[in-house]
Amino acid sequence: MPVAWELRVRYNRAVVLWDPTYKPCLRPLEAFPVSDADGAAVGVYDRSGLSDVSLTLSGPALRVMGLMDGANTCEDIRRKFVASYGRPLSVETLQGMLEHLERAHMLEGSGFEAYYQSRLREYRSAGLRDMPHAAALGITGDSGDPFDEMLADAGPITLPSTVLGVVVPHLDYPRGRPCYVAAYGILRERPTPDRVVILGTNHFGRSTSVVATANDFVTPLGKTRTDAALLERLEVQCSGLRACELDHLREHSIELQVIWLQHLFGPDSFEMVPVLCPDPCGQTGTVSYEESGIDLRDFALALGELIRDDGRDTLIVAGADFSHVGPAFGDERPLDDVFLEEVRQRDKRALDKLAVNDPTAFLRCVAEEENVTRICSAGCVFALSIMLPQATGTVLQYHQAVDQASQTCVTCAAVAFT
Repeated sequence: MPVAWELRVRYNRAVVLWDPTYKPCLRPLEAFPVSDADGAAVGVYDRSGLSDVSLTLSGPALRVMGLMDGANTCEDIRRKFVASYGRPLSVETLQGMLEHLERAHMLEGSGFEAYYQSRLREYRSAGLRDMPHAAALGITGDSGDPFDEMLADAGPITLPSTVLGVVVPHLDYPRGRPCYVAAYGILRERPTPDRVVILGTNHFGRSTSVVATANDFVTPLGKTRTDAALLERLEVQCSGLRACELDHLREHSIELQVIWLQHLFGPDSFEMVPVLCPDPCGQTGTVSYEESGIDLRDFALALGELIRDDGRDTLIVAGADFSHVGPAFGDERPLDDVFLEEVRQRDKRALDKLAVNDPTAFLRCVAEEENVTRICSAGCVFALSIMLPQATGTVLQYHQAVDQASQTCVTCAAVAFT
């Protein structure tokens, strides 16, 4: 089989000098199965949106790209290819692949860094972050939008005092509907806040630390401004919050909350502080893998103190999903009733820690057994809990979005803090 691959766009040929000692390193990319005229192949794309190129790769081409891990020289790659396939990989073929990958912004290095900084300057200069997922969600800003229809399902729930924070899904609206309805149904009774801190999950961004953006958010319902003054004060205590601001470019966990809040309160009636939180369930815990990164706990303590000091009415929203299970996520067990009940019990143990607002116990509960059910949003939930030390949590709803056809289950919850 030839080392076949195809780019969906065309480039002028670059002049790149061959260096057999160069150690190419791919940026994080997403693979998916495809079929082409020659049979099964693999598609590859960049979920962050920093590259808009899609590749179709044969098995040998995928093997070559898999060796571009920053540890193998070009000569290592050629040698290992021969060991795998019994035939040579020519210098011209490998050089051509590297040229295309460089121009597609899929390789780490000085070229990508220059491109990233230019995109970052462009993003900041625009001052706006639009909503790329609006069309897929059916959000147009007219009477056909789904919010009122969903809220018609909200039952009466009485809480002892004003809602200070909520945990709500970042699943698409149909799959997360029961928990969206419960959380935002509660907020209908709340006075419009002066400010909303929205904590999201950084699914595929560059940073392993906390990432804020100062850009205003624009959706089909209108524009909501960021609280630039609070963000400026926060950056004095937590430097580097916006170093990887482009992580917000295509991240959906915050924008799904923005449009709900705009519907409830009006897009220009509150300011917002959008922040993406890292996963604190790894070996370093809340400490960033990055040397210059911000400890998640320190960030949450600093922001919570600033909010209490300025006295503005602030609502905190965590856009969080919980377990991701099923064969499609790597589990060997089918999604039967026994397995789903085990997942429910595990999620419940974590939610019980939120009900008593014990963020450390919550994090410990999620991280045990190396987060075996792949709870993806422990960071933003933990930060919310840290920021509201005197609050009490109430679990309003729990839901398992099961799709037997794809053998996937994603769970979510609605939790109110008062």
